[in-house]
Amino acid sequence: MSTGREARRSRLSPTQRALLERRLRGIALSAEAVRAERSAARPGSAPPPPGGGAGADTLDDLPAIRPPGHPPLVDDELWAALAACGCETARRLAAAPELAAEAAQEAHLDRLAVAAVGVALERLGVFQAAGERRSVAGLIRDRGIAPQFHKALRRWLEMLAEERLVERDGEEYVAAAPLPPPALAGLLDAEERRLYSEKLPAVLTGELHPLEFYLPGGSSASAEASYRELPVFRYCNGIAAAVVAAQVRALPPASAIRLLEVGAGTGGTTASLLPLLPPERTAYVYTDVSRFFTDLGRSRFAAWERLRYRELDLERHPRDQGFPASCCDWIVAAHVLHATRDLVETLGHLRWLLAAGGILLLLEETRFLRRYNFSMGFLPGFDHFEDYALRPLHPLLPSGRWGELLLAHGFAGVAACTEPGSPPERLGVDVLLARAR
Repeated sequence: MSTGREARRSRLSPTQRALLERRLRGIALSAEAVRAERSAARPGSAPPPPGGGAGADTLDDLPAIRPPGHPPLVDDELWAALAACGCETARRLAAAPELAAEAAQEAHLDRLAVAAVGVALERLGVFQAAGERRSVAGLIRDRGIAPQFHKALRRWLEMLAEERLVERDGEEYVAAAPLPPPALAGLLDAEERRLYSEKLPAVLTGELHPLEFYLPGGSSASAEASYRELPVFRYCNGIAAAVVAAQVRALPPASAIRLLEVGAGTGGTTASLLPLLPPERTAYVYTDVSRFFTDLGRSRFAAWERLRYRELDLERHPRDQGFPASCCDWIVAAHVLHATRDLVETLGHLRWLLAAGGILLLLEETRFLRRYNFSMGFLPGFDHFEDYALRPLHPLLPSGRWGELLLAHGFAGVAACTEPGSPPERLGVDVLLARAR
């Protein structure tokens, strides 16, 4: 079985694996794949030295751009203006018809997700009689489910409990009737039923790699395009661009701004912000945990000579990775912080990087949509979290909980831009601004 699984995975190129896994809260590309991809992209060329090119990626001068004791870029008045700008931009962008249309589909997609789980469990021979009792551990043991999917499996069962198709009894779940109920199964056409009943169990048992479920044939183009073009991402990037533009307009004469982007990936948010920044007065550090993506950024933004590229693992102290304390005025974190092991630890590392009064610009998913059960919810990068007291079932926090967490761990003010009840809120995205103490 192992040989067959590896053969199926080999049909995806290193680029396709890397891009999709990163964009769906992915996993860092392996060193072997990075070397193979770099070699294929630049045959005969030697890789650049660790940490980037000659001098361009040094961070030693960042503290000198705004020395300790220098007035912060963001005072109380500007902070209030930035928060107001973010909220006003969010209200305007939330009125986009395509956002409302997408949000209107969620209730139907929720029901389809329940139906898909029902037919998958039917194929596994699970919950086929009223009163049948199952636990997550028992299903893993009795049905050959790969242990790494225990969080995803628990989410499936909790979803069924929300629909009262099973009842939770301690660690066990008890079927109310055989799954799936005919009315629920009827929501799927014949092809959908075949897809979910065959492929979802195969993913759970390790016979099918999740990427093959998302990308039949191995193409990652549609996934990459979705992160540029989906209405929710245009919404988030639009708010981010508006508040950064407001900061640039307020820059004191002859003053510079230091921005550091974490988890920059393929540069979707970067591309929204760079045109707004005065090159001669900007220090922008493009970081990611993977060298693959810092190299990708270096290639994509080659025209921006003042960009610096560095690897940064948010789960290790930045000091141990060569980053000076208080080295930036803004940190941009787009759809990445939830993928870290411990959010309190992560926020501590970010706060260490930020100067007093600095701004964390946070773009985040804030609601677990049921359709995630068949996309990002399968990937180890998504379920990397271990702070179970804070995040017991999935890694996403609602906006209000993000605000509480930020205020408790190094930030003096928080503004959440998305209005409750708006289409973006129903689609589970928000842009938050937090001001460092």
